[in-house]
Amino acid sequence: MVNNKNEVHKTVLLDEAVDALEIEEGDVIVDATLGAGGHTLKILEKVGEAGVVIAFDLDKQAIEKFIEKNHFKADCKDNICKVLSGRLILVNDNFKNVDTIIEKIYARGGISSDKVDGVLADFGWRIEQIQDERYGMSFQKEMPLDMRMSPETQKLTAKEIVNNWSEEELENIFRELGGESYFNAQKIAKEIIKARNVKELETTIQLVSLITNVKVDNKIGINPATQVFQALRITVNEELSNLNVFLENSFDVLKSKGRLVVISFHSLEDRLVKKFFRAKARGCVCPKELPVCVCNEERQAKIIQRKAIKESEKMLKNNPRARSARMRILEKK
Repeated sequence: MVNNKNEVHKTVLLDEAVDALEIEEGDVIVDATLGAGGHTLKILEKVGEAGVVIAFDLDKQAIEKFIEKNHFKADCKDNICKVLSGRLILVNDNFKNVDTIIEKIYARGGISSDKVDGVLADFGWRIEQIQDERYGMSFQKEMPLDMRMSPETQKLTAKEIVNNWSEEELENIFRELGGESYFNAQKIAKEIIKARNVKELETTIQLVSLITNVKVDNKIGINPATQVFQALRITVNEELSNLNVFLENSFDVLKSKGRLVVISFHSLEDRLVKKFFRAKARGCVCPKELPVCVCNEERQAKIIQRKAIKESEKMLKNNPRARSARMRILEKK
């Protein structure tokens, strides 16, 4: 929920995430989510003059603003920009394509191997994306219902979902992706159908007003539309399916002893990350009754800390948005 239109983006778990990568000078590190660039710049310091940072963002505007803010001169070809003589490579692409992009950069001579020393992903949204009406995500001011991370390349919008999807489809995503109760998901879906039969829903405030009138059990301090907006955003941007692909592909591009560090912001993301990490660290899956292993499954990685790492209470005072952040670390065998 945005209370101040001039609120500045604050990087979550900045030192903790960079420390978790255990960076050495000369390393090649992927920041899969450039965003406002807080993690990227910190990693760039750590890898030194001999290292390379490859930062992804599907939102072209994020890359353009990052270049402008830091007064970088960029040499761009296709969707890949080199700055600082190639020490920093900015990629306008979905992070799920990390494997093919790394291969392309390697083929062009940008890095000396098709494997990297570490990968970091922070799945939080930039505050600017919530405030900027081109993304259509705000609870507090009139914006077109959109929610696309990359309006230039994505077709499906939240407006299309709420005005064209069936009542059953709406109910399912509100419950499964938003965490709404069965009762609320059903009631909100019914009200959306009723409202759009009279007039098409076009703005965020129209949808917020409808949801507010329906929900009676909302938690204090949380906008009643939070869960529905989350469900729509996840659906529009295919966040969970992209996350699954990213986890597999980012693990594949890691060198031995390389680390994958992931910061999630809601339980659906964290659950997928935790499941993936456990699978890679599990090894043998034979029944306990068997005296010897016959599955030949080997442990591919180790989990560095079983319990997710959270932001400190001290930092939360300045950045309450980080309260839901959960960081997990996996090291490749």
